[in-house]
Amino acid sequence: MKNILLILLFFSCAFTSSFSQKKIACRVLDAATKKPVVYATIMLQKINRGTHADFNGNFEIPSRYKETGIIRISSIGYQTKEIKLMALKNNTLNIIYLSVSNSRLNEVIITASKKKKKKLLGVQIVRKAIENILENYPIEPHSYIGYYKDYQQPVGDSYQKIIKSENPVKYINVNEAIIESFDDGMDSDKLKSKKNQSLLYHYKANDKFIQDSTLTIPYDNKSKKYSESVYITPLGGNELNILDLTNAIRNHDKMSFSYSNVFAKDFIRNHKFRVENIVFSDNVQLYEISFFSKKEKTSYEYAAKGSIYISKQNFAIHKLNYTLYNRNSNNPQYSVTIEYKAKKDKMYLNYITFNNFFEAYNGHYFKMDKATFNAKENGFKISFNKQIDVSSLEPFKRNFKIYYKNQSLKITGIHTFDTDKRTVTVFIDEKSMEKINLKKERENPNYANYFTFDVHHIKDLNGFKINERTSLKMNQYREFFVQEIFENKRLPLQKNFIDKRLPLSKSVITPLKTENDYWMNTPLKSKKNN
Repeated sequence: MKNILLILLFFSCAFTSSFSQKKIACRVLDAATKKPVVYATIMLQKINRGTHADFNGNFEIPSRYKETGIIRISSIGYQTKEIKLMALKNNTLNIIYLSVSNSRLNEVIITASKKKKKKLLGVQIVRKAIENILENYPIEPHSYIGYYKDYQQPVGDSYQKIIKSENPVKYINVNEAIIESFDDGMDSDKLKSKKNQSLLYHYKANDKFIQDSTLTIPYDNKSKKYSESVYITPLGGNELNILDLTNAIRNHDKMSFSYSNVFAKDFIRNHKFRVENIVFSDNVQLYEISFFSKKEKTSYEYAAKGSIYISKQNFAIHKLNYTLYNRNSNNPQYSVTIEYKAKKDKMYLNYITFNNFFEAYNGHYFKMDKATFNAKENGFKISFNKQIDVSSLEPFKRNFKIYYKNQSLKITGIHTFDTDKRTVTVFIDEKSMEKINLKKERENPNYANYFTFDVHHIKDLNGFKINERTSLKMNQYREFFVQEIFENKRLPLQKNFIDKRLPLSKSVITPLKTENDYWMNTPLKSKKNN
C-alpha cells in the first residue's frame, strides 16, 4: 500500500505513584439504544474543568466535588444534561442517559437571487470550513492540560484463552499521564517549532491491568509485529508526537495520515461528500456530513470513510471521524477521532484518539522447556512450559524424534506423570544407549549440544500445537482528553519539556501545584458477565 503514512509506535512501561483519590463512577448511555455515548464531554460547572467518557461511556469525578458540584454532560447530536453530584451514588456505577437532538435537513442555506434559492453541497461546506480554519481556531499562544492514555485491546477472545482468564481482557499495557501542551497557534508547526512543547505532570504504567512485554516490542513488519500493508518506520518522535501528528485539523497544511494527507489540499481531492443531517452541539447547529474515499486514490484494496461536523454559522469544524479499512476485513487498519469545542469565539481541542490495528505473534506459545538424560532409566525426561494433552502423545514414535550427533535414537516407549502434567519420560533401546557412550563423554562440557530433539503434533490442554505461535490481533489506542484550556498562555521559561524523541516514560516529571486538580479517568476493570 503505497500511500499509507509511515508511523512509529512507542510503548512505555515506567511506573510512578498514582493520584489517590476517591471517585464517583458513571456511565453515559444513549437513552434509546442503551449503547455508550463515546467520548462525551463532562465539565464541572463552577471551575470549568472536566473529563470525558471513554470508549465504553465510563467516566469518574473526584468525590470531593460531590457536596456542591454540578456536571454538564454534552456530546454532538445529544441534548446537553446537567446533574448535581449529590444525586449520584458512591461505590456503584451511576447510569446517565442522553437523548438524541437533531433536526430535519430542510433549511435554505444560500440565497442565489431573490427568486432562486439552493442548498450547499457537502463538498462546498467542507471547502468553506477548510478556508476558514485560521479564522475559527486560535493563532495566538495557548495551552491545555489533559489526560493522556495509551493501551491495547485484543480483537476476539484468543488472548483471553491463552492466559486462561475467566474475565474478558479489554485492556493491556495501560499507560496514563497528565500533560500540559503549549501551542503557539494554528499557523505554527506543532511538531517542529520550539515554541510548541509539552510538560509531563504525572505518568504511570497501570499495574492493575495486564502488562505484557511481548506486545510492546517494536514493529518489524515481518515476523514479530506488523500492520498489514502498512510499513512502519521511525519519524523521530514519541507516542505523544504520533498522536499530535494525526490531528489533521491542527496540522491542516502539513502531512497527517493517509488519506487525509495534507488536509487543506488533499482531503477534498481524495473523498466524496454527502450532507446527512443537521445535529446540535449544545445550541449550535452542525452539518453532519458523511464521506468516503475515491477508489482511484486508495486503490481497490482499501476504503476510507467517516464523518465531519461543521457549524452552520461560521463553518468551524467541530469533529472529524476517519477510518481506513481493508475491503476484505471488518477490522479497521486505523481510526482517528478529533473533536474541537468553542470557547468564546475560537475553537480549542477537546480530545483526540488514534487507534491502529496490528498483529503480533504470541510469545507464550507451547514449547519444550528442557530435557535431562537419565542413564539408569535409559530415557530422557522432557519438560514443557504448559500442561500436555496426554491423548496427543500417540503415536509417540512419530511425535518424538531424538538424535545424538545427527544419528537417530530408537524410542521404545513414553511415560507420563500423574503429578506433573508438563513432563514426560521418553525411553530409548539399549543399542541406542551404546551410541551415546556416556562414560567417555561425561566430562565434556559440550556434551549436551550433541543431542537434538524434534517434537511434533502434540498439544497443550488448550488445544495449541507444539511450537505453533498464535498470531494475536490487537488494537493500539492513543488518546488525549483536554480537562482545562488556557487562552493566551505563553510557553514558560524552563527546560523540563517532554523530549519529543523519547518515550514518555523517559521524560522529566514537573511537579504540579496541589491546588490545580486534574485526575486520571482510568478504565474500569472488566468483570465476568459485566
